[in-house]
Amino acid sequence: MRLRKTTGLMAAALLIAWPGNGEALGGFVEEFTDKDQWIVAIGGEDAFLTVDFVGFAPGTFITDQYADLGILFTDGNDSIHFTPSFPNDGVGLDGNGNISVAFDTPQAWIGVDFPGFLSIELYSEGRLFFTSNLNGGAGVGNFLGLISSELFDAAVVVEGAPGFEAEIDDLHFGVPAPGALWLLAFAGLFSRRRRR
Repeated sequence: MRLRKTTGLMAAALLIAWPGNGEALGGFVEEFTDKDQWIVAIGGEDAFLTVDFVGFAPGTFITDQYADLGILFTDGNDSIHFTPSFPNDGVGLDGNGNISVAFDTPQAWIGVDFPGFLSIELYSEGRLFFTSNLNGGAGVGNFLGLISSELFDAAVVVEGAPGFEAEIDDLHFGVPAPGALWLLAFAGLFSRRRRR
């Protein structure tokens, strides 16, 4: 996605129009299956945190081990799994169904490296407001990234089909710095304009 140059006046108008409570300007979520494009769109490698699940024994249930990063895994049955299906480092998370996460502070983007197929649901204060398309493919090395103009405080990585478990190699998430919120709003305005 390419952003066009804007005047200072338009940037100021967008800052004024951006709701302070995290609600979207009309609401939009952009989906990415190319990780490099997602990283560029959110502002680079420094714009997100990564949970890589390294450092735990196989079978360890992951719940609050990443609380210091502001994320909880709330299902209680998501477990560490070692397999070549996780090419980033050989270790990932087996959801034993879906994988639900809650964030201490609302987020604007989320991305997962994964094998197989899955989708992601985004929630704000218990309200589901977006479900991605089913993404992925046979084999490993798939990526799904979302950028949302409505901030979310929870997400669910949904298994690709009944009988299959959601599995993720790495999970990435973040929120823009306060001064950069207008860029997210600006991207949304052009995204909606292109879709009309």
